[in-house]
Amino acid sequence: MNEENGKRIIGLDMHPDVFAAAALSADQSRQNADWVQDRMPTAGLEAWAKKQLRKEDVVVLEASGNSFAVATRLHAIGFTALVLESAQAGKIRDNFCNDDRHSAVKLAKVYRSGMAKVVWQPDAKTLEYREVFFAHRNAVKDATRCRNRIHSFLNEHCVRLKPGVRLTAASGEATAKAAKEWTILQFELLSQKFSQLREVESRRNQLERIMVRELVGAPHWARLWRLMGIRHRVAFALMAMIGDVHRFATAKKLVGYIGLAPRKDQSGNDKKGYDKGVGNFGRGDLRGLLIQSAHNALIQRDSPLHKWGWKLLMKKHRNEAAAAVARKLTVSIWHLLMGHFSPLLEATEHLHAKLLKLATVIGKDGLASLGFANREAFVTAQIKSIQLST
Repeated sequence: MNEENGKRIIGLDMHPDVFAAAALSADQSRQNADWVQDRMPTAGLEAWAKKQLRKEDVVVLEASGNSFAVATRLHAIGFTALVLESAQAGKIRDNFCNDDRHSAVKLAKVYRSGMAKVVWQPDAKTLEYREVFFAHRNAVKDATRCRNRIHSFLNEHCVRLKPGVRLTAASGEATAKAAKEWTILQFELLSQKFSQLREVESRRNQLERIMVRELVGAPHWARLWRLMGIRHRVAFALMAMIGDVHRFATAKKLVGYIGLAPRKDQSGNDKKGYDKGVGNFGRGDLRGLLIQSAHNALIQRDSPLHKWGWKLLMKKHRNEAAAAVARKLTVSIWHLLMGHFSPLLEATEHLHAKLLKLATVIGKDGLASLGFANREAFVTAQIKSIQLST
């Protein structure tokens, strides 16, 4: 057997408690698995790998909740582990018998066929950033649910608060409680709903302070604040999802990764085809944030994208124009992170106002812990940092 035929592809179907594994030869002519093992304890993964695997083996997993952690464990003991994109790998796998043993075999065959894309494995710090990002996103969803529950409860009792009443403020809670004469049980329920909202809002604010703190410690990413429509949430999301920007050789690669490249559908005699727009591929979480930034740019007259976007808006639907602006903004992000922008000689009024808002997010205690006496000291330091980093 030559060296190539001696290499094996190991498909792993992982679960929190157990996993299944299948070994296939790298030789395409050999269809049957060399061996298949099932119901192996996940806790003993390292001991199993040292006993069953060879150093030249390539282990492949489908992207899932614990795939990066499993790959890290295998890397730590000297094995090569690759994570396959779940969309394609899962689609091919599910077309066959879907039990753990067959899934492991199919994962190995999908990788060997070249039809599955290998995804980038984030480093430990980037994984932590992603955990913060998803925790914040869940906190935002929870806060929205809490607000809706309060409004629904008030609506059940024919109470409608006036526009501008902030439910998260003490005055908002007082206004709701004074809107009618509540029974003891109703008053307790309403108090509980406001308590839940305060708890969720506190968690969301704390996570946003973490975002700003981490960006302050990473001037390379903090320079994104130069761009109109990008504040701490979007900048942190980009840092968490992109990781090393140099893995994208061109701005077009980054646009495709986020899923902002327009898709075309063409077949047969239809030479032109038609544009299917964006969506259903790429990083939907990043795409949504950047499209929000694009809508913001369309209403900001000082934004360089405002005039260009409105010219496009006269010809296309607003959503199409926003997607195009988001695509153009993504190109600017790539060039800025790659160091292609000219140095920042003087802070604009918009940048100064944005940094003041970020200082407000951090709060007085947070600024003190970072070594800043006040908001202006924070703004001055950040402008200087951005100037040096560009």
